[in-house]
Parts: sequence; C-alpha cells; structure tokens
Amino acid sequence: MAKSMRSKRKKRLKAIRRDIVATELTVLKKEAAKLATQEAALAAPKLIVMSPKLMTMARRFSANRLLSVTLAQGIKLTDYSQ
Repeated sequence: MAKSMRSKRKKRLKAIRRDIVATELTVLKKEAAKLATQEAALAAPKLIVMSPKLMTMARRFSANRLLSVTLAQGIKLTDYSQ
C-alpha cells in the first residue's frame, strides 16, 4: 500500500512539474513576443499627427474642393457643415 501511495505522489509531482515548465515556457514566449513587438514599434518611423487646427483646415479644404467639383458638374449639393 505504501508503494502505491509513493508512486501516486511521484506521478502527481511529475505532472505538477510538467505544468510548471509548460506555463513558464508559454509565459517566456509571450514576454519575448511582447518585447519584440515593442522594439518593432519603437523602430518604426514616426507618424505625423495633425493638430486640431490643421485638421479643421484640411476638412475645410476638402469640403471646398468637393463643393467646387460638384458645382462644376452641375450637381445640386446641400451644405451640412454648419
């Protein structure tokens, strides 16, 4: 009976060790992937962020351009921008 309990304990310990090793490997892989992603993001060229003032100017320009194109084509356009 004692041998059976010892073997069960050994099996349980082996299973626990296997689980620990497996979870450590997945955690390490996730951390490595996260670090690689962060490095790639930092190495990427910076994006140009438009200030709100530039954005409103760009919107006005595109709205005026759309208005001039539609007027040139003879299409009636209702202005909802106000």
